[in-house]
Amino acid sequence: MPQKKVEYIYVVDSKGEPVMPTSRLGMVRRWLKSGQAIWYGNSRKTIQFVRPITTNTQELTLGVDAGFHLGLSVVSVDNQREYYASESVRDSKREKEKLEHRRDLRRGRRNRLRHRKKRFKNRKRQKKSLAPSVQHLLDFTIREIKRLYEFLPISKLVVEVAPFDNQKLANPNIKPWEYTQGRMHGFKSVKDYLLARDGYRDALDGKVYPASQLRVHHLVQRKDGGTNQPDNLVLLSDVNHNQANHVDGTLAKLAAERQTDLNTNYRGAYFMSVLAKRLPTYFANYIQTQGYITANLRTLYGIEKSHRNDAFIIAGGTDTCLRTSNIYSRTKVANNNRVLQKFYDARYIDSRDGKIKPGKKLSSGRTKRSRELDYKNQRIYRQEKVTKGRVSIRRNHYQLRPHDIVLNTKTNRIETVRSVVNRGKSVVFQTGKSTKPTNVRCLHHINGLREEKM
Repeated sequence: MPQKKVEYIYVVDSKGEPVMPTSRLGMVRRWLKSGQAIWYGNSRKTIQFVRPITTNTQELTLGVDAGFHLGLSVVSVDNQREYYASESVRDSKREKEKLEHRRDLRRGRRNRLRHRKKRFKNRKRQKKSLAPSVQHLLDFTIREIKRLYEFLPISKLVVEVAPFDNQKLANPNIKPWEYTQGRMHGFKSVKDYLLARDGYRDALDGKVYPASQLRVHHLVQRKDGGTNQPDNLVLLSDVNHNQANHVDGTLAKLAAERQTDLNTNYRGAYFMSVLAKRLPTYFANYIQTQGYITANLRTLYGIEKSHRNDAFIIAGGTDTCLRTSNIYSRTKVANNNRVLQKFYDARYIDSRDGKIKPGKKLSSGRTKRSRELDYKNQRIYRQEKVTKGRVSIRRNHYQLRPHDIVLNTKTNRIETVRSVVNRGKSVVFQTGKSTKPTNVRCLHHINGLREEKM
């Protein structure tokens, strides 16, 4: 028989200090209706009392399962109750493209300034600075932990974190002097190492090419979690490293064939080492635990493996604890779409199979105008043009964004925004219905974090 789960509403007093949450949802509705309490900030699950209140807080423990997927759980060990559980993730799949778009737009603005002052001092990186992607993930983890202190009276913090030796993970028998001499020791660049490793051969056709006609290609792209390690890199000639092979899946098949040769990705271990070193600067007092302890306790209590369940064990939860139904999935998304101009490619009928395909797929394959190579010309298979290519430019900033929670004053129903269309003149809901923005009152902005109840 499944264990009963309790739903809670979080409470803060008139001064903004968090107190114990309540499961008396009927009383919450009466407090809101009578004006004794209001919704707190941008939240629809936390209330704030307007009048003074007296309450006794219990000792709550926050358990953190750190990593790329962040598990959080708040447990009261005294009364064996769980009050909060969530899994937070930062979607970095398209982060590379977004950064490139931002860079292009910024360069365009700077090029339009005819007398821009030189700014070289602001390009100097600070000492002990991290890579932007690692720093962003670290900031995201710290913000998610500190957020819970705003509406829960947490008195103890327990984090599962430990530093790792990445080189020892790759080579358990590594000698001390080998730490400074990796596989690329003695080579000036990564390409020189790949040329010596592959013997100037193309990874697709196996032919030998001059070094000037070979390009370094990532089997797993950086945006998909790939690294710059040599095991994730191959050499492709200018003939095979073209747009057609990227689109039709030829290079994806090459990555799948060589997937067994790829070494383990140690990016997660590196981040855990960074977090273990930087965590004391954000939290003065916290308890550190190890993964094997969490795994043994989870097996003992018969709880299935997940990030929020690991956080529940870290916080001191047991198989006799009363679990909560306040389980949330939080995903970091972009606050704004910086790409104001979008290009929609023309679509043609492919003469080989009669299917409709974009012009990008049925291209000539030419990537360089300075030299003529044996490109695979797919343009000859274009037949009738089905749709024309077009450019769309967004000129206004819309206040409502996807996944915002709004009140439709026309129907008096709470809806979720899917998109804003018709140049901001219409709001489309997840149900497919639409209305004017004047008929909508925003209740909750996602503010770059999409939260859904699991």
